[in-house]
Amino acid sequence: MLRILILLIALGAGGGAAWIATQQTATTPEPVAEDPAPEPIEMTAVLVAAGDVPRGGEFTSGALRWQDWPVAAVPPTSIERTAAPGGMRNATGQFATRQILTGEPIGNHLLAPTPGSYLAAMLAPGKRAVAINANTQSTAGGFILPNDRIDVLYTGQGSGDDTMRARTILRGVRVLAIDQSTDQTEAGTVLGKTATLELTEDQAEVVTAAQAKGTLALSLRPMVASPGEASMEVMEPPRRVRIGRGTSIEDITLN
Repeated sequence: MLRILILLIALGAGGGAAWIATQQTATTPEPVAEDPAPEPIEMTAVLVAAGDVPRGGEFTSGALRWQDWPVAAVPPTSIERTAAPGGMRNATGQFATRQILTGEPIGNHLLAPTPGSYLAAMLAPGKRAVAINANTQSTAGGFILPNDRIDVLYTGQGSGDDTMRARTILRGVRVLAIDQSTDQTEAGTVLGKTATLELTEDQAEVVTAAQAKGTLALSLRPMVASPGEASMEVMEPPRRVRIGRGTSIEDITLN
């Protein structure tokens, strides 16, 4: 009996020692790194359209609302409540210069004091609206529409001869309207008699003089995200070069 008791004590002591050794040699799990909490997005309130507003439509108090907007993504032309607390009150009673969709940010360039002044409101500062004669042939078959970007080509007689020459005098010009239409059409074509262009004073003078001397045509440019400003090509006078071939002399006009 004593031997059995001693054996049980020995077995218990061995098991306890083994358990202690196991706990000491066990690998301690490394702490799991938690993902950092996302930084809060700074928001502001921007004036937007509460519903669709047609071109020339009036902004009533119910047609406008303040919308939370990320500060980093606020359009530069929008009206913020922090910068213009009375923005909604000032916009109420104004008229849309073009069609505005629900939720679209409202800027001063989209507001006009009267329904008929939308074209003047569409003009950028320092620009002028100049109308030129247009027909199907001179407007890319009627596929040039308002807000497209075009080049203006002048065709006229060369200096000192009867040769007809064409050259580009303006590039990247914005089309404001075809006839009295300032919106894109569902049909995709506008067969108008006049095209109204957005030009600077110098460009307006060049176009007016060119139209009096010859004919103008419009060339449609590709659509780009940031079209930039229109540029004007200098219309240098043609140069005449005299070339001698044996006993004959020939005058050539270079554009």
